Amino acid sequence: MKMRFTVMVFAAALACSTAARAADYQPHIECNRQCLAGFMDTYLKALIAHDSSKLPVTKNVKYTENGVRLNLTDGLWHTVTAMPTYRLDVIDEYSGQVGLLGIINENGNKNWFAVRLKVEKGKQVSEIENLVVRNIMGGMPADGPELGAALAEPHPLMMQAIPAGKRSSHAELAAIGDSYFAGLDTENDGKYVPFDPACQRRENGMVTANNTDSPKGSMQWLDCKAQFDTHFSTIVTDIRERRFIADPETGLSFGWGYFDHDGSVEKMASADGKMEDVSPTFRMPFSFYIAEIFKVVDGKIRQIEAVLTTVPFGMESTW
Repeated sequence: MKMRFTVMVFAAALACSTAARAADYQPHIECNRQCLAGFMDTYLKALIAHDSSKLPVTKNVKYTENGVRLNLTDGLWHTVTAMPTYRLDVIDEYSGQVGLLGIINENGNKNWFAVRLKVEKGKQVSEIENLVVRNIMGGMPADGPELGAALAEPHPLMMQAIPAGKRSSHAELAAIGDSYFAGLDTENDGKYVPFDPACQRRENGMVTANNTDSPKGSMQWLDCKAQFDTHFSTIVTDIRERRFIADPETGLSFGWGYFDHDGSVEKMASADGKMEDVSPTFRMPFSFYIAEIFKVVDGKIRQIEAVLTTVPFGMESTW
């Protein structure tokens, strides 16, 4: 039933967006691309200055780091020392939001990082959501030798503009991103996910799908759809609190959410489709807090960039 619902929502989104384009519908924009990009830069510069007063915010501004609500002056406000590198920006004029994925420098620690800002009436920030993969929590250092020179920057396709006549709508981009989460969660395969055959995925800087440097036939060597079709995602017992911002100009869909692993799954498929014991790592309850950007070209997912960190199992979302 959930799978059918997802497909129906996807179809409805496509139909609605097509009708909207046919009517030459344009949403009311309170903060355009330049405006939203400016708020992101202002936020980052305020972090570097360790001074939250440099960022215009609403009286009830909500600020979180790794799913925990903090005072506006806590956390990153004490530690950020430079503008982010390995930077991807997602500008959503439709919802008045802007996001970023990259590497942030915290007192010499280069950590994978994602942030989402909500701007009210083009004047003040009302929501600030941060995800930081801190080295001390067991993540791979973002400047470690494992990253490699080839991964020093995002894939060049990510920020390329989509020609005006070939752009997916805001609704289409959100639906395509959600189809990926549904393919991992309720469907456990790639049948209803519009993957490009060349789709590659990077997670915290590591190529985890379509990695030609991995041994042939390994899970990392497989392309995105082939991985999904092994049904490996049975170890993911729920994907919840899914939220998206989207940028039709660059074809980027930016999804946020929680991947739950309850530790109960004993067997999973390997790259060759055979069943094998699940790694002890996934035989314990925990969740991933994830921010994931999908590059959509001609209606298909071509490239994926994600940052994720572990949080307590079933951690309640503050969003």
